[in-house]
Amino acid sequence: MSINVCIFGVSGYTGSKLLYYLDKHPNVNVAGAFGDSSAGKTLGEVFPNLQNCSDIKITDFKKFNFNKIDLIFSCLPHGKFQESVIKMLNPKIAIIDLSGDFRLDSKKDYENFYNCIHKSMKLQNKFAYGLTEVNRENIKKSKFIANPGCYPTSILIPIIPLLKEKSLKIDDFIIDSKSGVSGAGKKAITQNLFSELSGNFFAYGINKHKHYPEIKQEIDTINNKVSLTFTPHLLPVISGIQSTIYFEKKKKLSEYKNVLKEFYQNEYFIKILKDSDIPTLNNVKDSNYLHMNIFSDQSKKRIIIVSCIDNLVKGAAGQAIQNMNLMFDFNEQESLT
Repeated sequence: MSINVCIFGVSGYTGSKLLYYLDKHPNVNVAGAFGDSSAGKTLGEVFPNLQNCSDIKITDFKKFNFNKIDLIFSCLPHGKFQESVIKMLNPKIAIIDLSGDFRLDSKKDYENFYNCIHKSMKLQNKFAYGLTEVNRENIKKSKFIANPGCYPTSILIPIIPLLKEKSLKIDDFIIDSKSGVSGAGKKAITQNLFSELSGNFFAYGINKHKHYPEIKQEIDTINNKVSLTFTPHLLPVISGIQSTIYFEKKKKLSEYKNVLKEFYQNEYFIKILKDSDIPTLNNVKDSNYLHMNIFSDQSKKRIIIVSCIDNLVKGAAGQAIQNMNLMFDFNEQESLT
């Protein structure tokens, strides 16, 4: 079985990474690509490394015939897909949205944290949250997937199994996350310029970050009494996320680690490191893996989890491919290994 797919926002960091994996997927035919800045060019002109879809021309989606399309990927900036595009598409075509447009159940939270009006909220309940290893069964039977954010992926995968184990009695998380600059997209922003970032390091979004309500929402589905502190930082690297998660130690370290090991024992892309090995960005770079390990701090009063992903792969395009593979009953690892 093979499927025809198209991509909105193909020339951005996420779109180009997604295209890389789709191009080598044996069950996928890239039939359409849409973008503003690169319109009129072929995919091969923009991305010379492509093998199978280099002749596809980047066009205006309004002039494209979607009759034979099985799946649409949207890598558009937050707000654009829900505001105008989705209403013009055939509702029978499957969608994986890599923006934040359909991740949040609360219209109020979306408009507060994304700073735009949500004009397609009535479609929200059609979208399954695409955290693959946690929500696999819902993803398999859904036609519409809201791909998780990069920070939430690095955070929720380690903490959800621990929250589900009620005996651990976790009631508060402090999360310190650091991301490469590609997570901010290609838009020219002063703080993301090389001259500002090189040799520098800083926190941002301390009082308001769009991924906070997404993390809190998914925590609340398990226990709405858990409190959360989340502070993101920008690293002077291109890609990668490290999230360091702290909470009060109430059980032996081995009990926490055993919960994680059991939950993810059959998960190919989730690696819980041995002994005192510490995850690093280099070890997950350009891969769909999440590496994590769990420690007791020096005071023996707190637990520390270190979690690393590539924000453009497991945090975006790779997880989208994983979800596509589930939706269409392909090998879940196809094109990702």
